[in-house]
Amino acid sequence: MKRKNAVARTSAVAKAQPFLRLVSPREPAPADLAEVLLELGAGDSRFRGTSFGQGCCTLENFLQECHDGEDPAKIPADHVPQSSYWAVNRAVKVVALVRVRHRLNERLQQYGGHIGYYVRPSERGKGYGKEALRLALEPLRQLKVPRALLTVNPANAHSIRVVLANGGVEDSQGVDPVSKEVVNRYWIEL
Repeated sequence: MKRKNAVARTSAVAKAQPFLRLVSPREPAPADLAEVLLELGAGDSRFRGTSFGQGCCTLENFLQECHDGEDPAKIPADHVPQSSYWAVNRAVKVVALVRVRHRLNERLQQYGGHIGYYVRPSERGKGYGKEALRLALEPLRQLKVPRALLTVNPANAHSIRVVLANGGVEDSQGVDPVSKEVVNRYWIEL
């Protein structure tokens, strides 16, 4: 009887979570990627924009930048390697963007953390943020990172719920050394 209930609960959870898959820049770009990047433009809610979204390069160049961002030899000394992903739904439509930083530097320890995510405004409130963050934890596990740091604006209740739903535990506040913005710091054990 216990096994049957466990299977039923697992099925209910699977049905409750929206389907998402992370696509890397090494894979063919989804048809609507350019539209999403242009929509993001210079940034939204602490998720920095992209060079393509700001009109600084072609989509092909941007995809190469994302690929190069994983290679420590191809990034500025004050940056850390990061992987970029597009979260796509069953219809292969981009609903979110995710950045996974492979390690933390001094600034990211206070402001930025391991993962940044952006959900398209038209797709918010559908559970995509929670699922995108859950999926973004896997690359950190593969890198043998023991726990992930996420930083959230204290006024962003929705993002706080996303982090908490993924096991986030509030630790302290951090301050961006440049903008002086205060953020809440959360850790997720991997």
